[in-house]
Amino acid sequence: MSLGASELLADRTSSRVLPVASWVRGAVVAGLIVAVYWGPIRRTLIDRWIVDGNWSHGWLIPIFSVYFLTSRRDALAKCELKPASSGAILLLASLAIYVGGILGFSSYLEFGYLQALTLVGVIGGATLLLSGWEVMRSAWFPIAFLIFCIPLPPSYYVSLTRPLRELASSAAALVLPILVPGLHTQAQAVVIDYLMPGGKTGQLNVEEACSGMRLMMAFVTLGVAMAYYTDRPWWHRAVMLASCIPIAVLCNAVRVTTTGYFVVTGHDALARGTPHQVLGLSMLILAMAMYSLIGYLLNKILVEEEEEISI
Repeated sequence: MSLGASELLADRTSSRVLPVASWVRGAVVAGLIVAVYWGPIRRTLIDRWIVDGNWSHGWLIPIFSVYFLTSRRDALAKCELKPASSGAILLLASLAIYVGGILGFSSYLEFGYLQALTLVGVIGGATLLLSGWEVMRSAWFPIAFLIFCIPLPPSYYVSLTRPLRELASSAAALVLPILVPGLHTQAQAVVIDYLMPGGKTGQLNVEEACSGMRLMMAFVTLGVAMAYYTDRPWWHRAVMLASCIPIAVLCNAVRVTTTGYFVVTGHDALARGTPHQVLGLSMLILAMAMYSLIGYLLNKILVEEEEEISI
């Protein structure tokens, strides 16, 4: 091995070892962040993750963020640490909003939501301040991904579920007569009135739990991660991101319609309990299948374009 190659190998090896002082600074800053934010972390995050099934996936988000960060460890090891003063601006702005929430200066901090949200800004600002922009280019996504573990305030959550419930109700009322000949349906907000061929009448109520928000949040979180970490052109990623919400809405409409079909055909046992839960889980599989199909079609488009311009 030549001397030049030996020196290059030594440089690469040494670049993978951070100074002890950097580890100490990082540990101290992490400890301070946890100490300052322990209240919002416990009240707004952990307590909601435990008691609210709509946000039970919150436990997994920090784990995935750490995984995403470690998957970039080779790139991070090659980064030169150049602390950026602009990180102090983001850090101080996030802390100012946090303190303002504690002092009650803002009416938008319901249930500490914005205080918890500033935790992401503090982590990003501290990273930028201690490590610089080169590190931030590799670490920004794992940090920003933490936003998905912060539960929305209940009032905001309910206001979002209402349109989803009405949309699922309208879709089910439209499709059920096709599946059950002679059935007449009419959707009124989140309630579906139906008339059976024999004259039997009834109602189907799309409850809040059937709004599809749980499916949407879980699938959008997964879709964002897959779109970012897939080696694709930027417009592929944009299409995949844009498809997340429509796919989740469509899958929930399928679930509500299927449940309504079980009820109107006299199979009520399949519309509740374990079968209903299994149906809900199967919608995530359906959503992933549709998402994969979009990815496949995008790959075919890319291949065809490359073949057309090849010389």
